[in-house]
Amino acid sequence: MAAGHRFGGDWTDLKLDALRKYLSFFTTALRNKGFELYYIDAFAGSGGRLIDRVIDNEPFLLGVEAKLEQVYVPGSARIALQTSPPFQQIILIERHSRRYAALEALCAEYPDIRARTQRGEANAALIDICRTTPWLRPHRGSSGIRAVLFLDPYGMNVEFTTLQEIAATQATDVWYLFPLSGLYRQAARSGEKLTPEKRASITRILGTPDWEDAFYGRKERADDLFASFGDEENRAKLRRVADVRMIENYVKTRLKDIFPHVSEPRTLTMKNGAPLFSLFFAVSSPNPKAIALAKKVADHILTIGISSQVRPRK
Repeated sequence: MAAGHRFGGDWTDLKLDALRKYLSFFTTALRNKGFELYYIDAFAGSGGRLIDRVIDNEPFLLGVEAKLEQVYVPGSARIALQTSPPFQQIILIERHSRRYAALEALCAEYPDIRARTQRGEANAALIDICRTTPWLRPHRGSSGIRAVLFLDPYGMNVEFTTLQEIAATQATDVWYLFPLSGLYRQAARSGEKLTPEKRASITRILGTPDWEDAFYGRKERADDLFASFGDEENRAKLRRVADVRMIENYVKTRLKDIFPHVSEPRTLTMKNGAPLFSLFFAVSSPNPKAIALAKKVADHILTIGISSQVRPRK
């Protein structure tokens, strides 16, 4: 069995459960439609993770620390490899050398599945795949290629220009675990803490500098009604007016600018209700029937269990 690495929490189970359900739907619904079906994982990791689980058969004693055992839990790559009906092509991208080696070992466990590992930076790899794949043309006896892409970045790594390339395929359904907490931490409440590096990072992930107006507003100083928002002195006096929900809605608006359909995201939180991620689903196909079917299934998946999630605070 391929080695796993430690990461995640309850939200990890939620995102993987959503992915597992959609992959099963996708290959079942399209298996007889004449398409070659792809799964692409841009941040594939090692294929699984290790968690500590309480040993069930150990008696519980008050004041005595519970005994734990390490358990391997499948990650997105293994879930895709185990999907039935299977994908015709699985592409797993990973930059980290040790995780990449684990992916190669994982794929070797499934010799009947056509899977390839690709080591490299995710944005560059995705752009190359998007530009060189014959998405809408007959290919190896098929009517074209349809894909599910899973974006689960380690941080604010997915550039908006990459999303534009993905949307241009018109053949890719996207599950995107957006780093909501990373974004609102970068978008500091105080304008004087909004460094050029933070500003550039946010602009890369959102694809426009207009987020500054949306998050901070154009508040003019009383002593200078014509003060420029771009002036550093004025910028330092600004405070973020956008709360977490407004920031999440802004991200959705940006995605809707390039994808024909974007579902309402599911906000994944810590146990105390603090928001961590927004799980978005987007459809790049402009076909109304394709959108309607994907939307129906994805919205159902995103809604399942949402009432059990503590909604983020203002």
